[in-house]
Amino acid sequence: MTPGPVPRLPVLTGRAWAFTDNLAAGDILPLRLGALAPGEAARSLFADLDAGLAAAIRPGDVLVGGQNLGHGAGGAAAARALAAAGVIAVIAGSVAAEFAEAALAAGVPPLEVDAPGIFHTGQSLRVNLEGGTIANLSSGDRQPVRNLTEALVERLRVRLGR
Repeated sequence: MTPGPVPRLPVLTGRAWAFTDNLAAGDILPLRLGALAPGEAARSLFADLDAGLAAAIRPGDVLVGGQNLGHGAGGAAAARALAAAGVIAVIAGSVAAEFAEAALAAGVPPLEVDAPGIFHTGQSLRVNLEGGTIANLSSGDRQPVRNLTEALVERLRVRLGR
């Protein structure tokens, strides 16, 4: 029996929401709201940082952070809420391991780049998962995805492959 075609990973395009270093999972979704169903929690994203931000997030948006994105308690609930809001990827200089795993389980690729600071709120990004690059369509800048290992690509194919 011959194996079927390898699923292709989609090219994702979305608007950036940029944050600085050390954005905790509890900043993404306050811990007191972690027991909410993902759809309800999506309406409370970033509630303690900016009460109106959750209403501005649209399906196809991308969360950009600096170093240590998603650290601390509540990563699984925060990742599920991001997915329910339609966030298509999280990009950072580094993603906390537990949050990265939770994001992947929720269908949101956790991607690491060397200079996430080139991506600013409101800019349009194109994430080429097969090619391992993220392009800032607003500025023309590009970044290679540093953590796109063969194992992560295979896991993404299972979750997102078409």
